[in-house]
Amino acid sequence: MQPKSGVLFDWSFPRIAAPRLSAVAGLWIPTLAFALFMANLALHYPGVMNNDSVLQLRQATTGQYGDWHPPIMAWLWSWLLPFGEGPAPLLLLHLALYWAGFGLLAESLRRADHPVLAVAMVLAGAFPPFLYVNAQVVKDVGMAVAWLAATGALFFYRSQARPVPWPARIAITLLLFYGTMVRTNAIFGLGPLLLLAFAPASWMRSGRLMVSAVVVAVLALPASMVLNKVLFHPTPQHATQSLFLYDLMGIAVHTNDPSVLEPRATIAAADLRSCYSPYWWDSLSSWGRCADRVHRPNPDMQTLPEGLEAQWAKTIAAHPIAYAEHRLKHFNSALLFAVPLKHIRLTPEYRTGDPAHPPLEVVSERDVHMDLLRKNPFVWPVTWLTWSACLLVLLRREQAVPSVQLARVLAVSALGYSGAYLLIGVATDMRYHYWSLLAALVATIVAFPHLAAMRSRPRGLVTSAAIVAGVVAIGIAARLLDWRVFV
Repeated sequence: MQPKSGVLFDWSFPRIAAPRLSAVAGLWIPTLAFALFMANLALHYPGVMNNDSVLQLRQATTGQYGDWHPPIMAWLWSWLLPFGEGPAPLLLLHLALYWAGFGLLAESLRRADHPVLAVAMVLAGAFPPFLYVNAQVVKDVGMAVAWLAATGALFFYRSQARPVPWPARIAITLLLFYGTMVRTNAIFGLGPLLLLAFAPASWMRSGRLMVSAVVVAVLALPASMVLNKVLFHPTPQHATQSLFLYDLMGIAVHTNDPSVLEPRATIAAADLRSCYSPYWWDSLSSWGRCADRVHRPNPDMQTLPEGLEAQWAKTIAAHPIAYAEHRLKHFNSALLFAVPLKHIRLTPEYRTGDPAHPPLEVVSERDVHMDLLRKNPFVWPVTWLTWSACLLVLLRREQAVPSVQLARVLAVSALGYSGAYLLIGVATDMRYHYWSLLAALVATIVAFPHLAAMRSRPRGLVTSAAIVAGVVAIGIAARLLDWRVFV
């Protein structure tokens, strides 16, 4: 079958299944997707809330928004409250978008005569780490499911060389907009998705996608701030100050010079290490273990006097090596790469032995021993990001058919989104990389026929597998050896 306008699938090896199997899959895919949606809903109903979502629900109820968390989630939640109290309505919406996204992606593959891959795509939605995260009614999930549904719809039309009808265009635009506005750093993964939505196939090259990620992030940051103010009128809460203070603390530790924190905080040199860890949150935050060392005009707020941003920039310029060391250590933790087992136990908030500061949670020996099983290489962001980079290299010479376009877009989006945590991350949790893991897995499935076609020239595949295996081996060794080089 000849491709039309160069946009249909053009996989060079024989189709996996006969047309009859494809027709059968056409019945099973929506049934399977709906069954998994219902099972997912039953498993997690009414949804799990953390401190962030409790605060956002309170804002949704009162209609008074703050900007510590993007207010669009609380605004949306306020419209869903008539359908039920608590997290249930938003959980239902999240899961509906989640399974709609996987269903659309699967149907696109089926229509390209790849029913086995289509079924695999639906089943990928039941990947246990994904189900663990989507139980949580949090902004990370809101961003990921909105973008997943938009991506599924775009791929559905692109893979068939069909124009996108106006209702679908409006829905896709709203989903991309919501996903961008609900997570401040979503802008770092947005550029490739915009090219997928609006640019021709010739633009879907890795280099252009990377440039778009940077350009769109630079332009979208101020735009999103203005839109939040205009649309929601949130109370300023200066969330970025936590990043500035955390970086100043990291520089102070790596230079052994507590004076870089003055006049924001006063800490003796001997106490720096006890108030800092690259593995977790800023212990100088208003709820942190060392909050009493910070000079805040209002102890109930994170806000500090003006001038912190300028102090942060000047301190980085004066101590670039210490800053880089601090940020790389934290990025290592954020990616769950070369860390000890249950490395949260090494943070100030979880350390034991200080009666004045009891730990937030007691970490048992069993928790430590089970950590490698619970947080295995399949949930390490570093594993998926390394593979995403390899995938871009493997696909560099492939024709820009829709499957390759989508794989490249998702791989670059994943790398851009998670890569931004190198500069802006202040905490460690797998949910922060939920979109990146989703994007990497979907990219792998849609690119699978192209990867399979490389079996006649396996050097690239073998090299990629060796690189990923090497990363995983380092991560496992660091845990088993209790490696604390990056503490």
